[in-house]
Amino acid sequence: MRTDSIEIQLSDIMDEYSEEVQEVTSETIQRIANETVQTLKSTSPKKPGGGAYARGWAVKRADYGTVTGVIVYNRTNGQLTHLLENGHIIRNQSGTYGRTQAIPHIKPAEEQATRELMNELEKNL
Repeated sequence: MRTDSIEIQLSDIMDEYSEEVQEVTSETIQRIANETVQTLKSTSPKKPGGGAYARGWAVKRADYGTVTGVIVYNRTNGQLTHLLENGHIIRNQSGTYGRTQAIPHIKPAEEQATRELMNELEKNL
């Protein structure tokens, strides 16, 4: 009987710890995602007098079974993210005449968010 009670106690402790890890992880991911949106809003390219692309960054929740994740995306001009980040060929009716300069703003924000997330999770868990 003693082994059953020890096993049950250990199982309860592990379940409680698992729930705590999920909660801390979800809260940390949400906070880092919100900070990343603010970073992208400030570092994204803006047209003079415009800025719809920069204002369009948002966070969307995504549930993956027991873990809740997030997606950082541009809700207003999502089709521009790749073109602005990597540059593109400029074309007109007579053909191509050059490339636009890339404006890397997503990759640095992603790398910063990844570093912060790992540091926070190591510290909190």
